[in-house]
Amino acid sequence: MIIVRREDLALSVADAVLAVPGVAALHPGFGVEVATLFSGGKVVGVRLSGETVQVYLTADRVPLQPVAQGAAAAAGRVLAAAGDPRPVEIVVADVTTAALTRRTTTRGTVGAHG
Repeated sequence: MIIVRREDLALSVADAVLAVPGVAALHPGFGVEVATLFSGGKVVGVRLSGETVQVYLTADRVPLQPVAQGAAAAAGRVLAAAGDPRPVEIVVADVTTAALTRRTTTRGTVGAHG
């Protein structure tokens, strides 16, 4: 049996998700902060409590579905390596203005040529 400290697992999930193209940052959520708390700190944007691991993020590219799928896969690999079978729930809580501007500019350019 693998024993992984809660903070190490949360930090590893965060690092894996942040390495996914299109993930700009982890997000604290709305209202009650989404975080994993441990003695001496917390990992904002990753909640390990409960039957599902939750990850809240800010995306910096669209479409959002590939970003969310990549983040879920990355978090799932970390959990599997630690022997944690829980599913991962990804919430795209925000999108950067730059991502939306690129999408609008691209669409406008394509339409202008037609």
